[in-house]
Amino acid sequence: MVTDLGVVVCRRDGGAFGVWERPEGRGPEGAGVTLIDLGELRDEPGREASPPRPPRAVGRPLRVALALAFLVATVAAAAPLPARVAVVVPARLGSEAFLHGDRLYVVEPAEGEPEGTVEVRAYALPARTPADDAPPAPLWRTRIVAAGRFWQVQAGPGTALFSSTGDQDGQTVALDAGTGRERWRQPGYPWPDPTGILLMQTGGVEGGTVRSVDPASGRALWSVPTTGEGATYAFRDGLVEWIVLAPAKGRVEVRDPRSGALVHAADLGLGELPGYGHTVVAHDLLLAVRSSAGLVTAYELDGLRRRWEARVPMVEHVDECGGLLCAPGGNRLVALDPATGARRWDGGRWFGVLSAQDGRLLAVAPGGGGERFGVLDAATGREVADLGTWQMLPWYADERFLAVRPAAAGGGLVVAEMDVVAGEARVLDVLRDASGDCRSRAGTIVCRLRTGELGVWRYPG
Repeated sequence: MVTDLGVVVCRRDGGAFGVWERPEGRGPEGAGVTLIDLGELRDEPGREASPPRPPRAVGRPLRVALALAFLVATVAAAAPLPARVAVVVPARLGSEAFLHGDRLYVVEPAEGEPEGTVEVRAYALPARTPADDAPPAPLWRTRIVAAGRFWQVQAGPGTALFSSTGDQDGQTVALDAGTGRERWRQPGYPWPDPTGILLMQTGGVEGGTVRSVDPASGRALWSVPTTGEGATYAFRDGLVEWIVLAPAKGRVEVRDPRSGALVHAADLGLGELPGYGHTVVAHDLLLAVRSSAGLVTAYELDGLRRRWEARVPMVEHVDECGGLLCAPGGNRLVALDPATGARRWDGGRWFGVLSAQDGRLLAVAPGGGGERFGVLDAATGREVADLGTWQMLPWYADERFLAVRPAAAGGGLVVAEMDVVAGEARVLDVLRDASGDCRSRAGTIVCRLRTGELGVWRYPG
């Protein structure tokens, strides 16, 4: 993880709200100067007397985790709190918590061991709140030497894959999902495919490799070299369909992710294009983004033939946004037709889209105290809802978007779900004992408590 730029929203003297800018960083701490006065927030769950203390609880490469916060109009219409499951997990300060599947993994420095040794504990996510407030027992615990700070956990077939920072390649340690026993470790960052393949990639200025490994042993099944630009994966229905190698100089290669076999190759002369910056893979296209020239050039992945070229002044990057391509740049958002490159609409101040659902887009824009989010109509780019600013937690495709902000009164954090289809930030809970350092996955959130322990809250779908 891995929270991004955000704001702190607190009640001021007299009952109004203020927004304080928070410096960019990975943690929840920090504040700057008051930026705006938001007035009063009414009818928020938990605004009356503080409720009983809840159980104590937890604190590609992903590419990006963003901050969302506070909307008066939407929160004022919040529904009653749903039933939720809560449990406290023992942890010391300095521990890290990771959610994946039906597991919570807690990583903290191992006592009495040399520096760099950590203890990893695996817990089953609770199905119900324990009646006696008893802490859960770990499924297993193990001690391993970490090359750096762990930043993500993914699940491979029968394994839990812990990725750490350290050198430019990072390192992945595979632990047996049933016992915690270390199976293997090797340089690189993993991408497990739901079909059972596991891709590992190393890189750097001088290049690296992308390889397929046996999840059980870590043995390389095949390997191909990469240039300094590395490899990009093209997806279809959540599966890796192609591996794309697109160097600035030399031939572009499209390879089969199951065998590593070369499927297509062509020298597109990308580095010779005026204003060339980088490439993106989206909608079965290889997109050459030419920022200084204000151009996007599209090539079909299936055959590497040039398809179209579109002029997008001040273009910064291009992403999929539902059935369109969204190209932000210069505090504006341009939507392109992936088939022709024709401009569908211009979204003005928005600079990115996080999700597309049922003809609506969750978009982000710069704001005075952080990022502000809104819901757009995918067909026209028209704004249909303003969700305000929340601290968005790391999310994954097709999962619920959970966000937090400081509670207006009584301390703790307000938890809300960003409902793109309904166009609202729906308040789910007020976590009175949570202090921050939160992560989420699907309908589960884990935050650091004021006591230093970790708390887990699960919200039925």
